This record gives sequence, structure tokens and C-alpha cells, in this order.
Amino acid sequence: MLYGVIDIGSNTIRLMIYRVDNGAIHPVLNNKFAAGLAGYITAKGKMSKEGIRKAVEVLTELRTVTEQITLDGVFPFGTAALRNITNTQEVLDAIRAESGFAVRVLSGEEEAEFDYYGALQSTPLDGGLLVDVGGGSTELVYFTKRKAVLGVSLPIGSLTLYNRFVDGILPSRGEVRKIEAEAAAQIEAARLRIRSGAAKQIVAVGGTARAALKLRNSLEGKSGNSAYETSFYGDFLSQMEMGPEKLTGRILKIAPERIHTITPGIAVLHTVAKTFGCRTVVTSPYGVREGYLYYLLKERGILHGKQP
Repeated sequence: MLYGVIDIGSNTIRLMIYRVDNGAIHPVLNNKFAAGLAGYITAKGKMSKEGIRKAVEVLTELRTVTEQITLDGVFPFGTAALRNITNTQEVLDAIRAESGFAVRVLSGEEEAEFDYYGALQSTPLDGGLLVDVGGGSTELVYFTKRKAVLGVSLPIGSLTLYNRFVDGILPSRGEVRKIEAEAAAQIEAARLRIRSGAAKQIVAVGGTARAALKLRNSLEGKSGNSAYETSFYGDFLSQMEMGPEKLTGRILKIAPERIHTITPGIAVLHTVAKTFGCRTVVTSPYGVREGYLYYLLKERGILHGKQP
């Protein structure tokens, strides 16, 4: 059986196709478009006509792709890019009229839940803090003894922070500090609900997490490692402030589409690690897309994923 998941995010729109085999899902196709929908949101919180047209164009193209493959189901969903705008229904109606896709918009709490559920299928989760820095929001899930205790969604993301604070391609020292100050202010509310020091490890999911892992391994000449120390985040930001030339070249080699968002994303991860006293991080290959698919297939009796 083959199933498709379409993730409409603030930075990218991605089609993933998975094969279901022996009670597990296996990715077989990854089709990504750097749509940058967060850049089309007006000062009044409305997605512009140009942004709607961009979303419709990409999803219409993805409809063509899905029609060339025999799929048992396609599940499109949207996150902060569609959740945090004032004309969500207008965008959903336009997408459905042009592409035929009925898109489900996840709440912040649902996004956090599916992040955890996805990571649970692929990564040993005894206790810690799951972190997903997306383009338009950041999800935190505190868990202990393999049970999610608290999940929150914060209105900060790598792309929204870039758009708000950065004038050039890369942030200056002052701009990095503004990003960290904004992240700290948003994370403080979560800190009041999660005892500092209770979560020793970060479980990082999502595109920012995977890009940070690739960057760390590239800079240190390592490969195949999914775990490292959170001190890398501070070291990266310090190097970026002192001389970004070397880091810029590495970013362009491993994640060119994230050249403008990787630094704001790492600044958020650094702030989370400092706030909660997390010393290590492990990067999970699965996140919200896989969690959402596991949830839907379990609901239909097709899979029996691990319980969150």
C-alpha cells in the first residue's frame, strides 16, 4: 500500500509518499517546493492574493504528481502558514477549487501531538523535551517515561523570525540577539509550566533539526551521528557573529534552501536548550508528517503504532 502526505508549511510545501509494509511506514518519495508562504502574509495577518496563487500553483502541480501514482490515500494538512492567518477559509476554498485537495489545518496542539507521535515510532523516547522549529511556529512537548505530559505551540519560527528581524541574507550580531530575545520571551511561558532541569535532552524533529544535524556533522567531519551536545548551537552562533564566511559555504553545500532560516532556527534551539538546561540533543528522522500518517492509518485499523 502507498499513501501520500502533503505538508503545507510556512517555508515549504512537501509531498511525501510512504509504503506501508510489515506494520511500519517507509518513505519512497520526497517532493519539496520552497514556497515561502509566510512571506505573503500582510501586516493585518491576511495571506495575499499572490500567496494564495502560489499555494494553489504548487498544490495543483502536486495533484498531477499524485495522479500518476496509484495511491491508497492522500492526506494534505497545513500548519502555521494556514493556521495563523485571518483568511484561512478563503485559502482552503481556493486550494480545493483548483487542486481538488481538502486540506486539514492542524491546531498548534495537534501539531505538537503528531510531532511526538511520529518521533515515538522511530526514536527511543524515555524522557526529555521534543522541539520542532518550523517556519512559522515552534512546538514543544515535555515527556517522561515515554508519556507526553505537556505540549505547547509557540508563534515563532525560523522564517517568521527571519522576516521580522533580518535585513540581509544572514543576520548580523545585533539581529541574532534580537531573535534570541524574542525566542526567550515566547519560551518563558512554557518554562513556567515545565520545571527547569526536568528535561535533560532535546529530541529535535523537523527540517531545522535535520539541517542543524547535517551542519554539525559536516563542520566536525562526522557522519551517521544523530546525537550531539547542545553546546554546538552556541558555538555556531558565535562563529556566525565573528565571521560567517566559512559557515555560509557549508550551509550552501548541505542546505542551500535554508541559507536565510538556519541561523534563526538554531537561535531558537539554543534558547530552548539554555532555558531548560538541556545538554544533549538527538535528532529524530520522523516528525509531524509521519505522526499524522500513523494516526490516520491507526484510526482506520491499517496500522497499530506505538501509543503517545
